[in-house]
Amino acid sequence: MKIAVVGAGICGSVLAYECIKRGYDLTVYEQDRLKQSCSYTAAGMLAPMAELESANTNVYQLGIRSLELWPKIVHELSMLNHSVFYRTGGTLVLAHGQDMGSFMQFQNMLACKLTDLNNHASTIKVSDVEPELLNFKQGLHLKNEAQVDSQQVLKALHDEITQKGRFKFETVDALQPNNVNHEHYDWVFDCRGLAAKSDMKLYGVRGERILLHAPEVNIHHMIRLMHPKYRLYIVPRQNHHYVIGATEIESTDNGPISVRSALELLSAVYSVHKGFAEARIVDMSTGVRPTSLDHQPIIDEQVGLTRINGLYRHGYLLTPALVEQALNMPALKQHHQAKVLL
Repeated sequence: MKIAVVGAGICGSVLAYECIKRGYDLTVYEQDRLKQSCSYTAAGMLAPMAELESANTNVYQLGIRSLELWPKIVHELSMLNHSVFYRTGGTLVLAHGQDMGSFMQFQNMLACKLTDLNNHASTIKVSDVEPELLNFKQGLHLKNEAQVDSQQVLKALHDEITQKGRFKFETVDALQPNNVNHEHYDWVFDCRGLAAKSDMKLYGVRGERILLHAPEVNIHHMIRLMHPKYRLYIVPRQNHHYVIGATEIESTDNGPISVRSALELLSAVYSVHKGFAEARIVDMSTGVRPTSLDHQPIIDEQVGLTRINGLYRHGYLLTPALVEQALNMPALKQHHQAKVLL
């Protein structure tokens, strides 16, 4: 089958990679070779339990399925000589004394939504798992969560697309079933994110994050800190690098990070570990994430066209499971079988 994927963020890239594996004739459309989507600035957290605070069980179940699929994707890419950082070990949920009410509310919410909470989470003494976090006594360990380096996995996927398919760096002015910019395809996948808002009910949520290099800090678990304003996280990467984020602002403004957000994020991370005082700011990034009105992901299929969108702050968490669903939807499978018979 001749397939077009429009959009090369994490969803479009994983989808394109899976199409290549199926032997499809693949073209990926991306509007700008140099422009980086919000997928580049994401922390790459695969944390369905941590996200369950603000998400429903649909997002949770999709996230659990993606947790099963991501190791396979990373392993396949490593066998193709791509280095992609992937780490398990879970998320450590923490709170300062003044925010312990929020911590208990978070824990109670998980207990209400999950009947098998004890299989996935446990209350721990923080110094037993993170000896350097001296400001915290008790935490909640969400044991089965993981992370993937967003920029490394995107580079690996784009390299595979370049080698085994093709990129077209052009603005898509005409996108209809079986047709992109007046070129015919057997099937089109629309993964444009917020660029598809003229065709779908979407709005933007701006996120800001900071990348730090902190040689004096040794944290090995993802940290979810109870914060009065944000779902604040600290994600350890290789060589003492840490991703700090993220704000949530209803806006399509993709400009530089604000002073207010930078101060709030940096003061929060300093409160977790004093070693961040001497850290170096490597990068400050922003991204605008496509969001549906109910914060649920969208898969819409018609003959010749599938739209995947509205991944909100769950792009890496949901993508493998959504791609699996999209490639197994009835109309596409029927079309593929018809092509094989021909």
